[in-house]
Amino acid sequence: MQGESFEKAVGILTDCGHQDELITYIKGIEKVEDKEKISKQICDLAVTTPTGLKNYLSRGRDLLEASRKGENPFSSMKPEVPEGVFLKPGEDKMDKYEADGIKELAKTGFVLIAGGLGERLGYSGIKIDLPVCTIEQDYCYLKFYTQYLHACKKRALPFVPEE
Repeated sequence: MQGESFEKAVGILTDCGHQDELITYIKGIEKVEDKEKISKQICDLAVTTPTGLKNYLSRGRDLLEASRKGENPFSSMKPEVPEGVFLKPGEDKMDKYEADGIKELAKTGFVLIAGGLGERLGYSGIKIDLPVCTIEQDYCYLKFYTQYLHACKKRALPFVPEE
């Protein structure tokens, strides 16, 4: 027995040009609930992917083909070092920039890029689990990062407009 999600997933995969391998894989799943689960995931992915799953896959194929041909979409661009400002804690200039920055925190997003294992660094675990210091036993980078984000949130809250 195949449910509605399965039929919808087959339609999505066919539309995306992946009907052969994935449909064969899904049909080979024995448990109905497992088949329904992966079918629902495909349906959800098709809805939540910006511009749709078909366009996403098409862009990916185009980028892979361009890469295979050695094409570089950035070849006409020239990297430049932006002008910056050197700030020292305690100076008026630093205080002004900090006050301006705190007001912008409420409109800021933070992204943690989890870059895999730390083997190259001589660490057997994931990089975000690397210790930041040796003073506190379980003080890893991830703990430091989340505490930093909480501190930013606390400082930004007074500048969040009320709805």
